[in-house]
Amino acid sequence: MKFNPTLLAIAAATLLAGCGDAPQAPAEKRIVILGFDGMDPAIAQRFMDEGKLPNFSKLANEGHFQPLGTSNPPQSPVAWSDFAIGKHAGEHGIYDFLRRDPETYAPDFSISQNIAPETMELFGYHIPVGDGQVLNRRQGKPFWMTAEESGNRASVLRVPVTYPPDNIHRMLSGMGVPDLLGTQGTYTLYTTQPVRGSGSSSSTRIERVRPRRGGIIETTLVGPQHPLDPEAGTMDVPMEIRPLEGSEGGASITLGETSVDIEPGGWSDWVKVDFDFLGPLMGIRGMVRLHLVAGYPRIRLYVSPIHIDPMQPAVLMSSPPEYVQQLAERIGNFHTIGMPEETWSLNEEHISDQAYLDVIKTILAEREAMWYDTLDQNDSELVIGVFVQTDRVAHMFYRGFDPLHPLYPETDETARGAIEWIYKEADRVLGETLDRLGPDDQLMVISDHGFSPFRKAVNLNRWLVDNGYLVLKDGKDTSGVIFSDVDWSQSTAYALGLNGLFINRAGRESQGIVTEQQAAEIKAALMRDLPTAVDPETGVPLIGEMFDGDVLYPGNANGDAPDLVVGYEPGYRASWQTTLGAAPTALVELNDKKWSGDHCIAPSKVPGVLFTNFELEAGEIDALENIASYVLERL
Repeated sequence: MKFNPTLLAIAAATLLAGCGDAPQAPAEKRIVILGFDGMDPAIAQRFMDEGKLPNFSKLANEGHFQPLGTSNPPQSPVAWSDFAIGKHAGEHGIYDFLRRDPETYAPDFSISQNIAPETMELFGYHIPVGDGQVLNRRQGKPFWMTAEESGNRASVLRVPVTYPPDNIHRMLSGMGVPDLLGTQGTYTLYTTQPVRGSGSSSSTRIERVRPRRGGIIETTLVGPQHPLDPEAGTMDVPMEIRPLEGSEGGASITLGETSVDIEPGGWSDWVKVDFDFLGPLMGIRGMVRLHLVAGYPRIRLYVSPIHIDPMQPAVLMSSPPEYVQQLAERIGNFHTIGMPEETWSLNEEHISDQAYLDVIKTILAEREAMWYDTLDQNDSELVIGVFVQTDRVAHMFYRGFDPLHPLYPETDETARGAIEWIYKEADRVLGETLDRLGPDDQLMVISDHGFSPFRKAVNLNRWLVDNGYLVLKDGKDTSGVIFSDVDWSQSTAYALGLNGLFINRAGRESQGIVTEQQAAEIKAALMRDLPTAVDPETGVPLIGEMFDGDVLYPGNANGDAPDLVVGYEPGYRASWQTTLGAAPTALVELNDKKWSGDHCIAPSKVPGVLFTNFELEAGEIDALENIASYVLERL
């Protein structure tokens, strides 16, 4: 039996803290908050009017239903941080999925930060002499911790931006938990033929493989870096693919010590993978699922991101630490990455619509099991759980819901029915939840934002180039990601992330040139001129609202706040190139990706939802950030 040094440290800490399995007194009454990420009030109302959401209709008729103000910008990490802290981003410091490094102008993950431990060299290895750290960049105290301090137990499952976990009665971290490579979800596609997509995405690895005699393919699954010897590279595990006897195109796959048989279009169960170092006694265990996209003779095999094994967790993802293992013992293995519904494989058409929906169904079932397990234990006065599948399906299948989307004509019934299907699934989960409530339990059903079509992408840095704010190097008409061809000595403003605009300030950016007085003038000019930008093809305005970061985010926690926030009109959104600091040729491009719905636009256009099983006065809760104070008063 292998032991994991990280797991050993966690176990030691657990023993010192005491046992987490002691019987708990039942909660006399609970406040239960059920989140459906991205649920839109207009879409929900439409389906309720059509009689398709009976449980939501019941809540609306017997309790309360209203649109709920979202965060600014209306992005999930920002919104769920508003929810957790009960304050705006200027207080909690999460302004976007991405933050920019003012030293390099490069994008970075905004939610968490890894700090490596100090090491000493011994026998050629770099041995840790202290504990590394994972820091949640979100600042402030989440309201469930305040609730615990006042004597109320809290169970919080899969709320985004909760990694690492808070020290409360029960928590399973959500968005932010990495895969075993340390990324937010890197998958691998093994193929004998060229495929669409270059594999250049940070979440994608494409491996061209060649069969030898008998159709046998020998390759490897790339694992994490060697934890003690950086020069040793990655710890890889051998993989063999061979034709499945008696099958039309099926494959028999051996990964490490496990063999599975898969038919074309099929999925494997979880396959445990050991990445050994210092011989067979020490290793890190992960797990993957395999999907045979296309069978023999033209193999295309999808291997999921390498999830951390919940039975041998290599990082701390739950409170108490052993909770993740106890949960896996009760409900079986489950996806542990904070964002397991990785979207890029569908966006690049490396897997099919149906295969992606199969993943959604599996993860949804896992989340249900966790949620019902917690409700049935009835040992917490505050219970919070978030289902993100409503958001992911809307992102990837709005093309089948919006007749004006460029991809709508080529969508089939699967794509056109996907959003209705996931809303019906949410209604079913709601019904199961209602059945598990006690007579005095108060239920709130919320979403962090709504949804809008994403028909066209806006290259905001192109507008900045054309209007003299972002200056390219001599002879360059475009710039690649991370502003590769930008002349910072002449540039005054730049766009990075989904909604942020930054002034190239002297003393803040490493190559900043703009003084404080000039910054105010530039900001005023941008707020005046940028909303006049229109779609060259239709003349429709691209931007509905502009916000001054100094006004929007007083306090500027972390110092990461953008100088301006751009609120796009429905139908438009920042391009993928803009998020990474590129300036392509065109200002506006058709969105021909399957990621076809979005919400990173003007916040007034994409409110979330609030349903309750009790009556609320008008205006009592008008925004997501107001829920925390409301709940604490009633606890």
